Amino acid sequence: MVFVTVTLGVALAIAAAQGCRNRSGQGLRSPQDVRTGYHQSVDGAALVSPSPDASPSGSASGSAADTGLTASSEVLPEVDWANRTYSDPGEGPAIRLRNGSASPGGARITLTTVLSARYRGGPAAVVVLNRTEGAVPVDLVELYGFSGDTPVLLAARASAADPGAVGAWRIAGGSLIREERVPGEAATTATRYTVRNDGTIEESWPGAGATGGE
Repeated sequence: MVFVTVTLGVALAIAAAQGCRNRSGQGLRSPQDVRTGYHQSVDGAALVSPSPDASPSGSASGSAADTGLTASSEVLPEVDWANRTYSDPGEGPAIRLRNGSASPGGARITLTTVLSARYRGGPAAVVVLNRTEGAVPVDLVELYGFSGDTPVLLAARASAADPGAVGAWRIAGGSLIREERVPGEAATTATRYTVRNDGTIEESWPGAGATGGE
């Protein structure tokens, strides 16, 4: 397993900078540490339990967005998500997970969420990796379809996360939704990720315009 440290460092910096710009209207706290707050099992593949009552307003524009993503309880083809290679939507080198984690070039990457879904009438999986390096953690959101039992990457996006919040993910209204809540605070910040017809993922949140896919 070979990682190019300099290239990854540059890609991380770019992804973090883009994420910060994208989320400037969300009222996030100033980053003070790199705690991600995600619930994770020993093997790194736990599903994150979502909050049932928070739902963001605003969505992707109708003609540009594909709302074919829906939640599903069906059994997906068996894939060892905790031990496989992922592409990096931040344009860094490939990420090779072992037991749900990797540490390339000083960064810490962990598998935090796997959601069963359907997309355009076929089985799909939403997989989220969390990368921490420096003050701003980044969620790597990836949508997979299947060719037989083989996962096929359909869309991906790098998205900055709140370093002090607990994150939860769910699928609703044709989009993936991330809900973040700072422990001890009642407010929940919700971000919507909608897959566009061009294969990118659009990111939006209440009170802010949508940002194009990476």
